[in-house]
Amino acid sequence: MDTIFSVLFERPLKPDTLVRGRFKLNSLIGKGSYGLTYKAKDLQTGSIVVVKQLRKRKRHKSEEVQYFLQEAGFLQQFNHPSIPQFVAAFEEDGVPFLVMDFIDAPNFEELIFNKNKVYTEKETFLILLDVINVVQYFHQQGIVHRDLRIPNILWDGTSIYIIDFGLARLLGSKPSSPRKGKKEHPLFRELSVRSDFFALGHFALFLLYSTFEPASKKEKSWEEELVLSPVARQTIRRLLQLDQPYETITELIIDAERVLSGY
Repeated sequence: MDTIFSVLFERPLKPDTLVRGRFKLNSLIGKGSYGLTYKAKDLQTGSIVVVKQLRKRKRHKSEEVQYFLQEAGFLQQFNHPSIPQFVAAFEEDGVPFLVMDFIDAPNFEELIFNKNKVYTEKETFLILLDVINVVQYFHQQGIVHRDLRIPNILWDGTSIYIIDFGLARLLGSKPSSPRKGKKEHPLFRELSVRSDFFALGHFALFLLYSTFEPASKKEKSWEEELVLSPVARQTIRRLLQLDQPYETITELIIDAERVLSGY
């Protein structure tokens, strides 16, 4: 049985480790709830890829292994330029691995805090509409992402990319066990399209706050702090389910386009 120390100090694979005799690891690029993620080189094709290794604490639970394999299945099913392409899935020394395309693009946290990018209402909704169009693609296949956080939405200045389908689920499937120690709003993990809409509301606010300069130290609500058009405000309220929630992504697209029609 894993001790708390073995979980906390789980050692990533070292650079230059060769996995499956084909994927040469370069560096660790992330630690998620399900996997350790590495940037690697595919010696067979010469391309740069992402190698995802199921975390040690998840390997002894059949449900968790199944969800890891399900992500591989989703990527095999998808055929969209804004979603990483599936490369391989396999088990080596009892450890499940998933390999996909590496997308060389920053996320919006990096763009705002490292590159000082700011986004007006118009720019925010242009980007949001691009994100929504990708979300529409997997919603039409009965899949909800459930993790549309800032680190999982990338932008190269031309195209949007959505990554990390580790928490994605089929609509109507059995809910997974709640994540221990995670204090998050239950709507983020709800097994419905509303989960993704709720996350997109927070994504839009994150971009809009890039232009915000507080006039006082007093904390106020986003509706008091941000100067928004009435239709943008109403769209965000519906995304956050403060007003009647969106039932379909088509409704959301119509409202996002209404915001942009005002410019």
